[in-house]
Amino acid sequence: MAPRRDAGTGRRSTGAPDPAHYPAHWEADIALRDGTAAHLRPILPTDADALQRFHQAQSEQSRYLRFFAAMPRLSPRDLDRFTRVDHHDRVAFVVLHEDDIIAVGRYDRIGGREAEVAFNVADSQQGQGLASILLEHLAAAAREHGIDTFTAEVLPQNQKMIGVFTDAGFDVRRTFDDGVVQVVFRIDPTARSLAVMAERERRVEARAMERMLHPSSVLVVGISSRADSAGRRILDALDRSGYDGVVHVVAREDFEIAGHPTRARIADVPGPIDVAVIALRPEACLEAVDDCARIGVRCVVIPTEGFSDSAVTRADLQRRLVARVRRHGMRLLGPGALGYLRTGEHPINASLSPRLPRAGRAALAAQSSALAAMLLAATDRRGTGVHEFVAAGNRADVSLNDCLQHWDESEDVGVIGLALESMGNPRKFTRIARRLTRTRPVVVLRPPGVGSQAPPGHDVRASVLPRRALDQVLSAAGVVRADNVDHLMDLVDALERQGVPLGARVGLLSNTAALGEALRGAADRHRIRVSADNRSVPLAEDPRLVQRAFTSMAGLGGVDLVVAAVLDPLTGDLVSMLRAMATVARGSEVALVVCLVTDRDRWLAVEEAVRADGTLPPVHTSPAAAMRAAAGLLAAARRSAVDDAPPERPADIDVEAARTMVRELLPERPGAPRALSGQQVRDLLAAYGIGALPTAEVHDVDQALQAAGRIGYPLALKSTDPVLRHRTDLGGVRLDIADPAQLAHAFTRMRAELSYSDAPLELQRMAPPGVPVVIRSTEDPALGPVVSFSVAGDATDLLDDIAYAIPPLGPQVVERLMSSPATAAKLRGDRGMPHVDRAALADLLARVGVIAEDLPELRRLELYPVVVGLDGVKVVGASAEVAHAPNRTDGTRRILSGPGSDPLRGRLGE
Repeated sequence: MAPRRDAGTGRRSTGAPDPAHYPAHWEADIALRDGTAAHLRPILPTDADALQRFHQAQSEQSRYLRFFAAMPRLSPRDLDRFTRVDHHDRVAFVVLHEDDIIAVGRYDRIGGREAEVAFNVADSQQGQGLASILLEHLAAAAREHGIDTFTAEVLPQNQKMIGVFTDAGFDVRRTFDDGVVQVVFRIDPTARSLAVMAERERRVEARAMERMLHPSSVLVVGISSRADSAGRRILDALDRSGYDGVVHVVAREDFEIAGHPTRARIADVPGPIDVAVIALRPEACLEAVDDCARIGVRCVVIPTEGFSDSAVTRADLQRRLVARVRRHGMRLLGPGALGYLRTGEHPINASLSPRLPRAGRAALAAQSSALAAMLLAATDRRGTGVHEFVAAGNRADVSLNDCLQHWDESEDVGVIGLALESMGNPRKFTRIARRLTRTRPVVVLRPPGVGSQAPPGHDVRASVLPRRALDQVLSAAGVVRADNVDHLMDLVDALERQGVPLGARVGLLSNTAALGEALRGAADRHRIRVSADNRSVPLAEDPRLVQRAFTSMAGLGGVDLVVAAVLDPLTGDLVSMLRAMATVARGSEVALVVCLVTDRDRWLAVEEAVRADGTLPPVHTSPAAAMRAAAGLLAAARRSAVDDAPPERPADIDVEAARTMVRELLPERPGAPRALSGQQVRDLLAAYGIGALPTAEVHDVDQALQAAGRIGYPLALKSTDPVLRHRTDLGGVRLDIADPAQLAHAFTRMRAELSYSDAPLELQRMAPPGVPVVIRSTEDPALGPVVSFSVAGDATDLLDDIAYAIPPLGPQVVERLMSSPATAAKLRGDRGMPHVDRAALADLLARVGVIAEDLPELRRLELYPVVVGLDGVKVVGASAEVAHAPNRTDGTRRILSGPGSDPLRGRLGE
């Protein structure tokens, strides 16, 4: 496929690269279809020799399809033209494996907003999805420079390339002329193109995890005869797990360890190898990675701690490690990873855990070894059935998002539990979780912050939003939030044993009044509505009375979940009672949670039985703990209410006008944001169909009277001082000015009273009566675009009564935003208040969501106040800031996250 034209007609291009303007933010590590990694970056003049080698290695057919001619060799002029680009009108990317170019993609501007695009993929790498990845990255770069349309000229026999365009999700137009297929399409992301990208990303990341977690061969490096060394512990765990694959061992001091013959060097191991566990000191891991690459190792697990030290050299060492792993096309779990394990038909334990848990349907993942060990200990204590467990350590490469992508495909996983200490890509996490929670519950112990308190070694962006913003975002994605490890495992254990309740009808059962009252109080604290409450079960020597009462409650069909609190009479067989109740619960499709109050010996007997038998219900020692678990089960049952419907973009939006405006207003270089003037904000809002009340800035009485004649009475007069502009109590606002005489008087008085402030005054048409609200959007470094909503007033500020959501804002998300704040009762017409126009407010929120999604350079937008009246909404005040935006962590191009995608590393940084 060849561009017929060579250079563009936009900004003048000399063809010479400018190192000062090298677009480092375009660099990225990428995942290929087979689960391996590669590096993508802008082309450099120094790539000329590598480009020539790439070209000559191509088949004659591939060269012909690309250039419409044989071209066995690129001329010096061609090499210079192809490798010297301006990164603006002429852009080219290369994809590297080791030092070899395996794919090239480029665009050349051919008009003001149009560019011609072309690709060339190595014959050996075709079918890896490289062309579609290059298209995504080229489109993202083109949009930065005002290009909105791609064209390509393709030979009819080049069906693979035609398929790249038609399958990308863009609206493609094709014409045939003079023996060539002309392809034209706009490169603005569409709902379909984003869905296509997400599905391809899911398949690739799931494939990478499949290769790592289901190896047919394992190499353990760093074994010693010491039983407590990390390498030896992992080797012993592999042997005890019954792993049926091939195990290779590298050890320098011993000829044989635990029945395994050893080799002194990695180079002596016959390859290829699916997974290598490297248990060496940090500095030695880099050399070992190179040696593993030479024998064809595909994935690496590094349990070694020490990469997370605060020293700069250690942080740099981790970045170099990831860069080297990905340079070789491998994937990395760790460093500082406890490892992974799997039960079932083909078990494996490639971890520091001494044994496998009971086989089951739970998938668990954690980050640090300490937190992972806590999860495994809690699993062992409860007897939770586990299918797979992954501890990602510093998650420098493979993250918990990758685990979620893998488990999304697994029919063996019924519930997912995650213990997070940091989130490198919260926006992507919520996108994946929203899809996953439609089919199975996801329980999350979220990090203490959003990047601001990340552990050492966790390379994340700090958030500017409060912690509760992440909590709301997670809940909106359908996940069930846990408070601590015990809470997380209580929920995972209950869901693994019994699944999700079919509904929210709760029954309480107790054999003493005191326990019944405690259950009811705990239910009230969790805001659980009780459908049935039986406290009349007698405390008798025969525990089967509780069993019969439960049978009656479950058999009536009026409950979906029963919480039973039992005071043990210290007679009879408690395990038999639980087993019989579990049988009834399964037959009635009712979930069961039990609180048991008994002595130590009888409790230990029950605990041991529950640990060994996955059919028994979870048992707790207090009504509060049992009810907390029940509340989590109900939250899992509500996850199906998550809104996944994409919003409809309003037809009256002028995206290009807004983008042009923002580009023109951006500061020349990254740094402090630039505040927009009032008129600039109104123009930006107008591009999205949002009108603001007519406003004029005035400096004297004459100006005020002239502006009032244009705007019309009644009017409001305000100070533009940011402290005073909304404060009637401080004299910064005068309302309901009805005529010129009142306006002249109000202006003179305000100037006199606010003589300490030299800010100009603002004249504005009065809004009709209504409820004042605040709508904001923030471009958060960690979460990306976030929209918040609150009812204006001191209560909101003091109680932080604010709702948050991540765009796109579908109808149900908008409804949740409007309804979540406690003070939103003012908008519902409660207690005799009038019903305001919620439909108009919903439309405004949806439009702000579109603005936030479209314009990453819009660092902050605030609409305050917005008056929601009986008929429509009025934007009274608005302010905004623009700034050069960092790459969104979940944008419109596929990249591998982590320090390996640091744009300053690789050829330009290592």
